[in-house]
Amino acid sequence: MKKLAVTALAVCVLILLAQPRPVSADDNNFGIEPEKKLAKTLEDLADVCFECGDTAKGKGLYTYARSYFNYGLMYDPDHKKIRKTMGYKKKRGEWVLDEDMVPLTDKINEAKRDSLVQKLWADTEAVRKKAAAELLEYVKDPELELPQRMLALWHAIRFDPTDRDVQKAARSSAAYMWYKHLLDDDADTNRIVWIGRAQKGEKIEEDTPYEKACGMHMAKRRTDYLVIHAEIGEKSEEWADALSQYGEACRARILEQLGTEAPKKPADDAKRLHYTVFSDRERFAKFVDKCSGIPDASERKVRGEQSGGTPVYNPYGAVWLYPKLENDYGLRDGIAHDLAYKEIVRHTGSENFYWLERGFGYQISTQMNGSIQSKFFATRSSGVIDTGGADSMPGFGDSPAGWRIRIGMELTGGQAMTLSELTKTRPQDYSNREMAAAYCFTDYLLHEQKEKLGEFLKSAYKEFVARYQEKKAPETAVELMNRLLETLEMSEEQFMDAFRLWALANYFELNAAEESK
Repeated sequence: MKKLAVTALAVCVLILLAQPRPVSADDNNFGIEPEKKLAKTLEDLADVCFECGDTAKGKGLYTYARSYFNYGLMYDPDHKKIRKTMGYKKKRGEWVLDEDMVPLTDKINEAKRDSLVQKLWADTEAVRKKAAAELLEYVKDPELELPQRMLALWHAIRFDPTDRDVQKAARSSAAYMWYKHLLDDDADTNRIVWIGRAQKGEKIEEDTPYEKACGMHMAKRRTDYLVIHAEIGEKSEEWADALSQYGEACRARILEQLGTEAPKKPADDAKRLHYTVFSDRERFAKFVDKCSGIPDASERKVRGEQSGGTPVYNPYGAVWLYPKLENDYGLRDGIAHDLAYKEIVRHTGSENFYWLERGFGYQISTQMNGSIQSKFFATRSSGVIDTGGADSMPGFGDSPAGWRIRIGMELTGGQAMTLSELTKTRPQDYSNREMAAAYCFTDYLLHEQKEKLGEFLKSAYKEFVARYQEKKAPETAVELMNRLLETLEMSEEQFMDAFRLWALANYFELNAAEESK
């Protein structure tokens, strides 16, 4: 039974966390030069990728086949079987795609997709596990330099993230649909208590302005600071009740983490945060048009017809389209993230300090829900082989464990983003890499600089109020970064050094793998 659950978890990760990856030596090894024996082992992984890709191809899962072949060429760019299967020919010493021999789309019965992907994962398990086991021998070798052991661990995670020795070395473990990290154990233990002691929402009997404006009756609950609306069929009342209490629990945790004080209790609903959920696209679009407060009609139309959620401005809050009602995990992520994001904005006076706003948002969704699945951004990498978005080996994927391990590897290979690089990156240019860095910087602040973080926010708020009274613009992102560094009594170089030491000490435990020999 346990094995089945782990397999199901792996398939969920394979489906939900798929991201195309660029063919790049730096991406593959993070700038770490593998020693001779490990380099040969890594090159041989191309054979494993070919075998797995050939299995996927035989099932009509061509996007997964292309993804396996993509990985194979990362390990061995001259792998003849992969090149031949894909339709490459060598011309003037370079591989050229003469005719793409593997379809760009899957040729399957869509009703059987999940079972086919699960079977692919099961049918490739033996060869993947064998590859991971060989890599683990390097991880367990105390004579090897630390970067070499970590590089082997990264690739072992890619091939078999369910292996318990792999997870121990990465201080991680499997959770429902994602991978968690040991740093979050306290939250895993206590979140039910945090939610249970939070204020429950009272049922609102009268029609709200939302209902009057859009002509739809919804279940709704009111707490001291929140109003929840739900129009999702028979689960409306149940979810509105549960999410109102959950939202208040998130608020309490946010204030506890930041050491900030709650604002004055709103006198009426118009000044409370409003969160709304629909399961039907047509009703969602109607709500966005009538109630979002987005001034541009064309923008309302685009968001209503194409998005899965949007901020709303009158009253302030957010609305989500949530058609799959098996559980409310995604909504919980979204609410936790949005509340945390808004708390940072409240103190800095703007959305300029984007990395901290998002990083703290994902930290709170991890603490309150165990995941980071609330996505407010979308990017696509490009590779030599177009996989259509499929990722045959996501490793830990985009999860609390996955983001931490990725940043740990970047730190080891000297490829990590600096604080100023992240601060100056435009929000529209953020990818999962930037989000992972934001998450991990915030991780360090909450674990090692929590009191100073609170001091920073209080001083930022005072500055914001003063500027507002003088009709000046809020501080820029760079000004806020400098304010943070001044509060921490660190230069940026000192911050990065401290962060690196802390992250590598807390994100990995290679001795755990060695002890299991």
